[in-house]
Amino acid sequence: MTEVVMDKAAITTADAEIERITIRKVALRLMWFVMAMYFLAILDRGNISFAALQMNKELGLNAEMFGIAVGIMYFTYSIFEIPSNLILSKYGARITLTRIAILWGIATVLMAFTQGPLSLYAFRGFLGFAESGLFPGVMLLLSLWFPFSYRARYNAMFNYAVPISYIFASLISGAILELNGTFGISGWKWLFILEGVPPIILGIVGIFYLTDRPQQAKWLSTAQRNWLTGALERDAKATGVVHAEGVLRTITKPMVLLFGLCNFGLFCGLASLFPWLPQIIKSFGLPNSQVGFVTAIPPIAGLIGMIALSRHSDHVGERFYYAATTFVIAAAGFAIAAFSTSPIWIIIGFMVANVGVYGTQAVFWTIPQSYMSRQSAPGAIGLVGMIGSIGGATIPIVIGRAKDASGSFTIGFLVVTGVLLLAAVLVLIARSQLVKE
Repeated sequence: MTEVVMDKAAITTADAEIERITIRKVALRLMWFVMAMYFLAILDRGNISFAALQMNKELGLNAEMFGIAVGIMYFTYSIFEIPSNLILSKYGARITLTRIAILWGIATVLMAFTQGPLSLYAFRGFLGFAESGLFPGVMLLLSLWFPFSYRARYNAMFNYAVPISYIFASLISGAILELNGTFGISGWKWLFILEGVPPIILGIVGIFYLTDRPQQAKWLSTAQRNWLTGALERDAKATGVVHAEGVLRTITKPMVLLFGLCNFGLFCGLASLFPWLPQIIKSFGLPNSQVGFVTAIPPIAGLIGMIALSRHSDHVGERFYYAATTFVIAAAGFAIAAFSTSPIWIIIGFMVANVGVYGTQAVFWTIPQSYMSRQSAPGAIGLVGMIGSIGGATIPIVIGRAKDASGSFTIGFLVVTGVLLLAAVLVLIARSQLVKE
């Protein structure tokens, strides 16, 4: 009897070692690439925020026009979310994600040829089309490679790219703007050119590097592949999502739509964190170089908060209450920024908002990842992403119009606060519905 117990203990120890090595191998193989992709995507999505310090005056843009330019990217992004995710599911990450990277790099370089508001809208719209499917595509990819108990931390690791990218952009963009006039090219145009080339290179690398599914991973041993596929199958059964459904039936399910509305609130927060901040800080009378350093402070706070919150969420195994709480933290941050009249309190407000928004992004996405079947996930996650992107498309226009009308960001940031609080309530409603099921 003792011998049997020892054998079982030995087997358990061996399984734990296979688990540790397998997860480590998968993380080392995939995470640097998807993080690099998202880092560059956020850099190219957000560089318009710093370009605005020179571009808005040169092109004659008011706050609403700038808001339209920010938002139109999310609009075209949303239109192609579901098709892009379905293509990823059918043809794999290698083809889909590399195509996305190459196209958005080209779109970013084209931004340097902007001549006025209409061409700006056109190029930003093309950028959104090119990037469509990136975030939900990677969320789908990670759900195919990481078991449930690891998802929040690796979702968070992927999302570390967002604050890191904003930190990097804050520190480097001011210096690039100083190239203004070099070879007769405006500084804001140099910004788009220099930041548009790297994703094209990364996309070409990905063609030869990415692996679509664990079954195809020759860089894992047979035992490691078997453990990973078995763990993913057990997760699917444990969450009760083993039945296939048609795409149309899946994307019209109330729960999927509810997740989408939660993501709408999340995108309203995401799309409001960075685009206006350099202009707000510039209004304090700082030069471009110092604007960058101050702008880097809130995303640093967001990065620290994301790491801590996602790891604790994995540790306690809680998602819904966590996501609702982080939504409330984000709302509190925008409320502080809305009523602040001093630079210090505005920065504090944005620090709190960054912690809440990035914490939500890491934890919330484990929910649709884990409660959809493998067959229905591409369409469902695509719809959740699409509805969220609509939030990103509309909120910059709302904020810009309110700024032109009132001369301040108070009304716009209060709208963001209200949407985030509503999203917190919707997360709790989703939890109650799933418990009933």
